[in-house]
Amino acid sequence: MTSSRILPLAALVAAMALSASSARAADRLNDKEVKALLETLDHSRDRFEDQLDGKLKDGIVRGPRGEVDVRRYLDDLQENVKRLRERYTAGYAASSEVNTLLKQGSQIHRFMKSQPADLKGMSEWDQLATDLTRLAEAYGTTFPVEGEATVRRVSDEEAATAAGKIADQADALKKAFNNDKSLAKPDRDKIKTALETFKKQANALESRISDGKPATAEMRQLNTSSATILSFASSRALPPAATEPWSAIQGGMVTLRQAFGIAP
Repeated sequence: MTSSRILPLAALVAAMALSASSARAADRLNDKEVKALLETLDHSRDRFEDQLDGKLKDGIVRGPRGEVDVRRYLDDLQENVKRLRERYTAGYAASSEVNTLLKQGSQIHRFMKSQPADLKGMSEWDQLATDLTRLAEAYGTTFPVEGEATVRRVSDEEAATAAGKIADQADALKKAFNNDKSLAKPDRDKIKTALETFKKQANALESRISDGKPATAEMRQLNTSSATILSFASSRALPPAATEPWSAIQGGMVTLRQAFGIAP
């Protein structure tokens, strides 16, 4: 194998090994759980607005961008939550609407934290902030939002599809290695067994995501196996027939890592 080919693969293996050793799949919310969270969030918003100190609620506050009519700002918050609940579906994750809500919520959060701890409505805000934190996690970011954060959710359908394609490409990759006569039989047997396990794990992950079941353990197993297969592939020149399926597998793993909050 040429040195130009070894070095990129070796660097990728090192990165994958670090990821596999330190990555932990987050407790991913499925589509139904996100929908339920939006309902809870709206209830928390209503409680916060109801309990907020009356003088503050009906007043004008001065912020970095000038004066703010608090009542109107709260109406905007209500409208943003309503719009998000209406637009969110299994086919549309409403990432743009979530981004808008998290940005506004972050502004309110910073203002509330600058107020006396005994301000009426502070506990209700803390509950709403907790719900916003869970929403941010479901969309691959943090709350309060800092700067121009990337806000995106991988839906159940998108994640399940990625797992299914990985399972299909594992067969193609296995065939490519099996037909590579430059590989010694023990090596062919080794990668064949690894890819069969990898395929089973991808199918199991697809099934659990499609059924709306927790799948963090299955995702961790698949992530570890992908690093093992990459380590094997990096030690030799890939047969031409292996290039396309391996590239497809890597793309699918990027989608799944994002879905489960695993750092690349």
